[in-house]
Amino acid sequence: MIENLLRHSENRNNKISNSSNKYDHLDWVSQQQLCVGKPSIIYLKFGIGTFETPIPYKSYYLRMDTGSELTWVQCEDCRKPGNHCFGKPPIIYTNTKSTTYYPIPCDTHELCYKGKCINGFCSYTKYYNDGSKITGILAFDAFTFGIGPGPNEITQDIVFNQVFGCNTIYHGLSSNVEIGILGLGWGPRSFISQVKTQVQDSFSYCFPFFDKTSPVSEGYFKIGSDGVSEDDFSSTALRRFGYFHHYYINLEGISVNKRKLNILPSVFARNGDEGGTLIDSGSSFTYLTPVAYLELKRVLASYFTSLKNYVPIKSDYLDLCYKGSTYVAEQLPSVTFHFSGADLLLKPENVFIWLDDPPNAFCLAMIMNKEQDTIFGAYQQSNFKFIYDRRKSLLLFKPDSCDEAA
Repeated sequence: MIENLLRHSENRNNKISNSSNKYDHLDWVSQQQLCVGKPSIIYLKFGIGTFETPIPYKSYYLRMDTGSELTWVQCEDCRKPGNHCFGKPPIIYTNTKSTTYYPIPCDTHELCYKGKCINGFCSYTKYYNDGSKITGILAFDAFTFGIGPGPNEITQDIVFNQVFGCNTIYHGLSSNVEIGILGLGWGPRSFISQVKTQVQDSFSYCFPFFDKTSPVSEGYFKIGSDGVSEDDFSSTALRRFGYFHHYYINLEGISVNKRKLNILPSVFARNGDEGGTLIDSGSSFTYLTPVAYLELKRVLASYFTSLKNYVPIKSDYLDLCYKGSTYVAEQLPSVTFHFSGADLLLKPENVFIWLDDPPNAFCLAMIMNKEQDTIFGAYQQSNFKFIYDRRKSLLLFKPDSCDEAA
């Protein structure tokens, strides 16, 4: 599990490099089941397209990604000679059979990448730092949101003429679960940006810890403002830099058991085109800059040495690991992230990940970043409700069981 989780985080970390929509009604708030699948990657079930079947759309699980702009799915043309599909077997959206699917002719829409075309249609290519890439064409289609988890699905909202990527070439990455990505970042092509006037330019989510005894753990995702009181939440400013699609926040320091570490705020700050702290649902773990990580590691190592009943062990995938003679939850330290205007207290279950073997063994679920970015990842976000109020440029959060949207 940890090997896959770390590999996903590393690949993810490498990547961190007005539309004509029509709606079935306006000013809507819609809730969607969210799944935390092994290895702790967040999926949302969406209906795509319009088909002459009892259920008039095809259901797929898209990976929820607050760090990406473009929503894309794998389409039929990936099977053509010279193209490439992913997955064994590949999961493919049958786009040509959808009556609401329409590829966008070259440079005829404001969301086209200017001058980027394939066979007369607007196209895109996304590169990853590990050398892999995706390529496809931009198209319109209907997206159904708020569908249920079972066969008797109930449609709540349909977004027509949603611009998305119909992917045809996928090199260097692999997956046997997901068909594509739901882009929720800044930028005009993201799902939220295209429906922002109808959903008050806001969304929220809460995902629980991955349950090893179940294939998936369920949380929730909502688009639109659900009328919650800001007084019930802590809040910090959401920031955007240039053309980056990530949500940046101001991190000012870190504490262990309420004792602040000796790390200057400048370590977490944006400096020109580098650094800064971002919150990212697509990164499994939190990444810290070398200065911050080494100080956190030093303090935690000193803490466990003082307890005398924890023995350091080695892991192939994570850096700071221990085996306890017994499991005493009260002995494990908490870690607090001090954001501008708000503190986020991480309980031990958000700080450490338990190993399958040996018993009573655990590792720090944070990684030293080779770059100067700080990334607040999904594992540390577990069992919190986060609200992205993009109109007010605010991130609101509070602890939550993630059982239902309250």
